[in-house]
Amino acid sequence: MGPHKRRALLIALPVVLLLSGCELRADVDIALDAAGGGTLAVTLAPDDALRRTVRQAGADPLSGLVTAGAQLPGWRVRRSDGPDGAVTLATTFDDAAELERVSTQFADAVAAPELRPLDPLRVVVTDDTVALHGGAGLQVTPAVRDIGYSPARARELIADSVQLRVTARMPGEVLETDADRRNGDRVVSWVIPAGDHRELEVLAARPWTLVRVLRLLVTPTGAAALVIGLALVIVWRRATRDQPSL
Repeated sequence: MGPHKRRALLIALPVVLLLSGCELRADVDIALDAAGGGTLAVTLAPDDALRRTVRQAGADPLSGLVTAGAQLPGWRVRRSDGPDGAVTLATTFDDAAELERVSTQFADAVAAPELRPLDPLRVVVTDDTVALHGGAGLQVTPAVRDIGYSPARARELIADSVQLRVTARMPGEVLETDADRRNGDRVVSWVIPAGDHRELEVLAARPWTLVRVLRLLVTPTGAAALVIGLALVIVWRRATRDQPSL
């Protein structure tokens, strides 16, 4: 799909939201594992008024997202059979480098001159922690002047029209975050008003997994620790066995 055609598809939602006062719910969900892999999903759900308004004009309010998702390698597009007609784009990634690649792909695919909902996401994995870095929001740019609005007026009009929520599901206990809400030890979320942009920062403990243990054991340090541990167990068992019973 050429950039001009994609822009024409994606500009439909900002224009309709500005002109009609309809509502759109947007959810971004990031789930990470201890190795820095995981899943990324984005869901858009228009309200009844938005669907009616756009369909009366002979259009599909989420056609741009469906079309953009179909062009992204490795992404799956799912449309809800429910009354909201929500569209979800989802993909998996194996490590930090792949997350940055797929999130950049998505950000470029759905960005319009008027709005850019998601920045590329990065994960940094150390021996003890997993950190997520990124940004999200629906910042109105000066390009809205092309459709007859000042940026200030556009922000005012869509402030109550778009609900953007970003959820991060971490592999271990969250240690630090700038998120608005916590749901248990491992899940955090941001609720971002339309027109705003937020940095996404989460630092979580990295849990031990069988794969991490096995990888450690094949290193010189891990092998030495295993030998010492086995020797201590043998000494303890011999000492216990040789003790006279009372």
